[in-house]
Formats: sequence, C-alpha cells, structure tokens
Amino acid sequence: MRTEEEAKYDLDERIFELYDGGMSIKSISEKLDTTAEYVGSVLKNAAVESS
Repeated sequence: MRTEEEAKYDLDERIFELYDGGMSIKSISEKLDTTAEYVGSVLKNAAVESS
C-alpha cells in the first residue's frame, strides 16, 4: 500500500508533467481532481526551490 507521502509525490510529478506539456492549471486541477490552488502552490514552490 502506498503511503500518503508517495501519493503526494506522484500527484506533484503528474502536475509537473501536465504543466510542462502545456496544460492550464485549471485543466490540470480538473483532470487530477484537485484544486487549482494546490496545483498553483506545487508549481510556485518548485520554481522557488530551483532558483
């Protein structure tokens, strides 16, 4: 059984894949059944970490 941390990591990776593929935050949130706020936060945090 997957842990919550593994599931979150997988979700975050999927968000990056879809966003890099040109999908909008709104479309990603609908496809992955999560909030646009969460998607935006994942993308924003990744940009901060890579700077």
